[in-house]
Amino acid sequence: MALASGTKLGPYEIQSALGAGGMGEVYRAHDTRLNRDVAVKVLPEHLAKDSEALALFEREAKAVAALAHPNLLVLYDVGFSGNIHYAVTELLEGETLRAKLSHGALPWRKAAELGSTIAEGLATAHSKGIVHRDVKPENIFLTADGRLKILDFGLAQIATPPSSGDETATLTSSGPSVMGTIGYMSPEQVRGEKAEAASDIFSLGCVLYEMVTGRRAFMGKSATDTMAAILRDEAPAVADSGKPSSPDLDRLIERCLAKNPAQRFHSARDLAFALRSLSSSQTVGQKPVASSAPIKYGWLAAITLLTLAALGTTFYYFHNQTKAIDSLAVLPFVDVGGGQDADWLGDGITESLIDSLFQVPGIKVMSRNTVFRYKGKETDAREVARQLGVRAVLTGRVVQRGNQLSVSAELVDARDGSVLWGEKYDRPMSDILAVQQDITARIWENLRLKLSGEDRARMGKRGTENPEAYQLYLKGKYFSGKFTKAGYDKGLEYLRQAIAIDPNYARAYEGMSYAYQIAADSLLPPRDVCPKSKEAAQRAIALDDSFSEGHTDLAGMYFWYDYDFPAARSEFARAIQLNPNSSPAHEYLGWFLVSLGEDTRGVAEGYKGVELDPLSVEAGAVLAIDLYLLRRYDEASDLLNKVLDQDPTYPLTYWALGMVDLERGQMQEAIAVLEKGREVAPLDWTSEVLAAAYARSGDREKAQNILDELDQRAKQGGYVPAYYLSYAYLALGDRNRALSALETDYEHRSPNMTYIKLDPFLEPLHNESRYKALVQKMKLNS
Repeated sequence: MALASGTKLGPYEIQSALGAGGMGEVYRAHDTRLNRDVAVKVLPEHLAKDSEALALFEREAKAVAALAHPNLLVLYDVGFSGNIHYAVTELLEGETLRAKLSHGALPWRKAAELGSTIAEGLATAHSKGIVHRDVKPENIFLTADGRLKILDFGLAQIATPPSSGDETATLTSSGPSVMGTIGYMSPEQVRGEKAEAASDIFSLGCVLYEMVTGRRAFMGKSATDTMAAILRDEAPAVADSGKPSSPDLDRLIERCLAKNPAQRFHSARDLAFALRSLSSSQTVGQKPVASSAPIKYGWLAAITLLTLAALGTTFYYFHNQTKAIDSLAVLPFVDVGGGQDADWLGDGITESLIDSLFQVPGIKVMSRNTVFRYKGKETDAREVARQLGVRAVLTGRVVQRGNQLSVSAELVDARDGSVLWGEKYDRPMSDILAVQQDITARIWENLRLKLSGEDRARMGKRGTENPEAYQLYLKGKYFSGKFTKAGYDKGLEYLRQAIAIDPNYARAYEGMSYAYQIAADSLLPPRDVCPKSKEAAQRAIALDDSFSEGHTDLAGMYFWYDYDFPAARSEFARAIQLNPNSSPAHEYLGWFLVSLGEDTRGVAEGYKGVELDPLSVEAGAVLAIDLYLLRRYDEASDLLNKVLDQDPTYPLTYWALGMVDLERGQMQEAIAVLEKGREVAPLDWTSEVLAAAYARSGDREKAQNILDELDQRAKQGGYVPAYYLSYAYLALGDRNRALSALETDYEHRSPNMTYIKLDPFLEPLHNESRYKALVQKMKLNS
């Protein structure tokens, strides 16, 4: 029942009706206490008797009261008078966005400007855990003084049957309720699922689409048809509307309208940044927000502000933006909707982009080891950039549906969180190479890098033109990197298949070389796999000499397996020449130089590897071993504890820290860390050093039990590394068996044998002729 003029609700005197909807009647009223005009929303009497409706009305009041943002409606008061529940808000003069759109589409820059403002308001609500659930033009208000307000938080969850162009409905069944305005509902709302912040982003995408094109993104002959279209169909291309727009804005809207919530913008704040960057690229000449009421004053102030804004924008651009970004992290692409072992696609694309960008001089790119620490975690691009010390972050999502591939990528400037570039690709799987190449090109364009023709050609190399070979390569790298025998076998088979399809695929050979190196001395005897690793690396280089990783792999084989130190030095130099920012190349070069007695330069190279990749647990652990060999135990311990904080599951950390503690005489600390290592990250080396720790502490029985377990496994055909068995035998006083273990490891050609001359644990053997013979064979006397 409508309230008559003059009706009083507490101190508020009703003046006239402003409008009505399914969840309330809105009146213009006068606050007699503060002598100001306000808006009063009244819950209809029939709904006041409905406990759920009343709860929703009260919930909206609490939600609005919790929010404070210039683009959100201000709540003044709530009350109850007689049998009437009411809420009092600021009175707005102007028109809704729906009224504005009744005159046609908006200029695309204006649409982007309004969209960024709406997104900022939603971001504030989302930060309070409040999801609007009914973002639509009717709930966006453009005020007479040029402001924008988002209305009706929470009220859209219960509404009346569709009427006069507003398809608002609550559809109930035996399943969950479907609530919202159908033309603007997200797919998850249509399905009756819980609406999260991503749902508001979809709805805002619908609003943006309508602002630019003048028509709705999804509209059927009935509410049911419209809902089906939301679930099934893509919105017609913005370009097909015939309205002026921007390709960047079109792609942005398309991303908002992704069916899968994970493929939309990560947050309303990110969307606001992206929209603002579009709308503010040419600020001068933009008109203020239109309204139905005239603006009586403020033109001089408006012109002044616009001029200052233009000057500020120009200064900011030339001061901050013209300098090329010189460092980048490519975060693991999220593989959306995949089943078990489906991450190969997202991981593979990530690694391939890193590999391509590694070829670019003048930019530091974080390695795989570092960025994959963020896999599966909710991350903020600016925080990641701060942790890694980079100035830009690339994030992305991928999904494969049969033979179709969808990839979305976003490049974020860490200085201000702005989106430098974003794109979504919906292509056949056969286009996967072209998608990756385009993403790489867009990155260096937006980072404002100056590349020579040679640099561009190197970056543009696909390695193969066969998409099937490329997909097999991605799977091969993914599975072989699992550090398990089953993963190694599976990955190697995929890499072989890739090479069978394209025998000239250099990256596939490098992937095979890397897989063999992973297996060496952890899964299989090095003598069985290192020659194969060397051969694969040589083949990769023969096919593409500019491939830095191939030279690093080959240098490792010359160093660890052949003891051909001049050849190793040459390959390390070539790898770093091709990519001065390669953390692994500096990391392994440091190990090489320390082993050969070039301590100062070796440690410097190790620290360079850590500097280039500060969160690489491998780079930190390898440098710590170098420091251990040089008796710099405190330095090594500090570094290993940092690595342990970064990744408590990395197996080499416990093994290395145990060795350091043993040499510092901290027996119980060594036993504790090695036992922990065996529990969380099993590694034979850890077990062998633990046996030595027990023996040194006097518990020979526990030491022998571990050795018996390892011996039994070896008798059953399992591979047991031998180098650290020498630790245990020495601690038990058996020099003969210790020397035999080292001779066995020499025959296996374990990379650990490169430690033999400097290893402090082996000092008791230095006068033994068999030990001296090993040092001589390994050419470590010089």
